Amino acid sequence: MKQRTIAIWGGDTRQAYAARAFLRAGWAVRQFEVPAVPGIASGEVCGSLGEAIKHAEIVLGPVPLKNFDTDQLLKHLSAKQVFFAGMIPHALRHALRRANISFFDLLERDDFATLNAISTAEGAIAEAIAASADTLHLCPTLVLGYGRCAKPLIKKLQGLGCQITVVARRWESACAAIADGCEVLDFSVLSFHLPRFGYIFNTVPAVVLDEPLLQNISPEATVIDIASAPGGLDYSAADRLGLNAKLCGSLPGKYAPCSTGESIAQVTRIILEEREGAAWGWNKPASVSD
Repeated sequence: MKQRTIAIWGGDTRQAYAARAFLRAGWAVRQFEVPAVPGIASGEVCGSLGEAIKHAEIVLGPVPLKNFDTDQLLKHLSAKQVFFAGMIPHALRHALRRANISFFDLLERDDFATLNAISTAEGAIAEAIAASADTLHLCPTLVLGYGRCAKPLIKKLQGLGCQITVVARRWESACAAIADGCEVLDFSVLSFHLPRFGYIFNTVPAVVLDEPLLQNISPEATVIDIASAPGGLDYSAADRLGLNAKLCGSLPGKYAPCSTGESIAQVTRIILEEREGAAWGWNKPASVSD
């Protein structure tokens, strides 16, 4: 199999660990503006984005993609290349389609999101411990939502001895939470129960904790919000009420750049396998012995 060449640019240290994973897989890596990590090989350093992309068949941008020049990027990409990034803006998507350039958004992949949720859960717990004077053990703990991020978070909180209550809108989610050993509440009765929780974790990507609900939260509680910005609560009201509430974004990059970078590389390779119809690696047909 011929050696593949990937250009990696921008982002944070997750990109450096992704580059190392590609190098270990035998790929040639060209990189531009990838943060250096001491002791981590991250490929050939290029002086410009164009130099990095010029001889690469695959291009990996930041996850998520931000602070970039669309015109400069499109100037260097060609229809012979495949572009990967995270949270690709709609304007860039349209431009890539017009230029007949194949692209994939890693953050829209269920497999990557599942792996990313593990790092997010561990980071959320780290933020909670740092922000509180209380132990998690035996503490009444509320988790808003029961989606992809909430499930690994709940499992890890249970491992620490938390008494978990889940707020879910859908009956199916409520049943799944009950099966996982959690108490369950509906949002309609949340205000009556909020005062008893010492920790509150929000995973819902919408403002679910408005001022009337925030008024019911104990001033000694710690609220960790891992929803995407602007978060799941009214932060102006939280400040006025003196609540210990924190919006925690980019937790995988902050707490687990190595594992997340490895996941970026792994899912990128899986996507290429799927695209090319390869029957090797994780996508090979299962045998009886598997």
